[in-house]
This record gives sequence, C-alpha cells and structure tokens, in this order.
Amino acid sequence: MILPSISKVHLMFEQFPLRHPLNSKLRRFYDSIYRGYSVNQHPKGPLIENWLERALLTLQASTLHYRETFAFRIDLHFPDGMPRLPMHDDNLVLSSFFRFLRYELQIANTKYPTQLRYIWAREQANSDKPHYHLMLLLNKDAFDSIGRFAPDQNGKYLRQNLYHRMMRSWLKAMGFDADDPRFHQLVNVSINSITKEPWSRILHRDDWCAMDEAMYMASYLCKEYSKPIGQNVHVFDSSRG
Repeated sequence: MILPSISKVHLMFEQFPLRHPLNSKLRRFYDSIYRGYSVNQHPKGPLIENWLERALLTLQASTLHYRETFAFRIDLHFPDGMPRLPMHDDNLVLSSFFRFLRYELQIANTKYPTQLRYIWAREQANSDKPHYHLMLLLNKDAFDSIGRFAPDQNGKYLRQNLYHRMMRSWLKAMGFDADDPRFHQLVNVSINSITKEPWSRILHRDDWCAMDEAMYMASYLCKEYSKPIGQNVHVFDSSRG
C-alpha cells in the first residue's frame, strides 16, 4: 500500500483549522499516520481524531479478547425507491440492525461464541436519505467468511451464511419481512482496491501489518466529509468493551 507523504496530504487542504466549526469538540487530523498506523485521508476534507481514537480502541479491544478476529467492512443502504421517513431522522434503525444481527449470530450455534464489535458512521451527501458505513469484528473461530451474496433460488435471503444473516437483520430493522424478495444486496461489502475482491482481514494482536490495513480501512469511516454534523443526529460511534 503506497501512502502519500504528510506534506502531500497537507497540500490537499487550503487551511488546517484544528476544530470543526459546528462542533468544537471534534479535532481535525491531517496526517497520513495515526499512532503508528496508516490512515486514509479524503481529498475533500480531513479525518476526525476523536473518531480515529475510538476506532483504534475498538480494534485493539477485539484483538485482546480473541486470539484472532475476523474483520470486514459493509455499507447499509435504504431501498432506492423508499421515501424519506422518520426512521431516517435518527439511528434507531441501526440499533435495531445490531440487535437482530446479535440474535442471528446467537442462533447460528457456532462451536465458539462471538461478541459483535463494530465501528459505524452515518453518511449523507447527495441523497435525501442517509446510509451507514460499518466495520464489523467477530471471533474468527466462530466466523471466518462472509459467504455468498446472491439470494437463494427463490430470490430470498434465507441461507445460513453471514451475508444472508446481515441482510435479514437489515430488512427486519427497516420493518420488512426477512424473506421479502423485493430487495437485493442492500448490504454492500467493501472491495479491496488492489485485489478487487471483498475486503476482509484476520487480525492478531502480534500482526502489525493486518492491524495497519484494518486501521486504514476503518479510517474511511472517520472522514469529516459527507457527515451530517450539526444536524442533531449522532454520526459516528463504536461498540464498547
């Protein structure tokens, strides 16, 4: 992974104010290295240091808890034809997604249990509805693959792989039936820009390279650009513990 130097990163920004104008508690971060790990600076604005710290603590908590952690990135989208609804004004639908997904992980009855850890960001730029970026962290002994994305032969998401479990959780969070065949791949899995394959990584506390790659991926959620800051809605958070 080739990263821009700090001087080149600075050239992307005309000024370098240290605080966000709509929330003085948010500290802007302009460098390409954070606490020894690579981060992904966006050309339209800096990262937020508070969020970078939260992301790093979440990654570290998982690697301390589990021998190996399965990490991957997804985006949650609302259906294109869905009108603007009250559910788009807050993040209760995301809380419901996590609740349903925890249930799905529990009933998967894997040999080893897993705690669901996550980092999330609310994004909205040129749409009347937001979408969510997430990084999910699971016990690798319980899950080490996302599985097939395509629906089953009936156009439904009833398989027992991780992707279908996430789709069912998101559909139910929005108030749809888990087997509603109208919707396809509202859960988008992030792609590795080099391999063009779905991105995932197995993290180990002693593997700096894996953690560096995960932090680079997580830092995309920490960008200031396209966050509806100052609109009385939470735009970034992570699991605790």
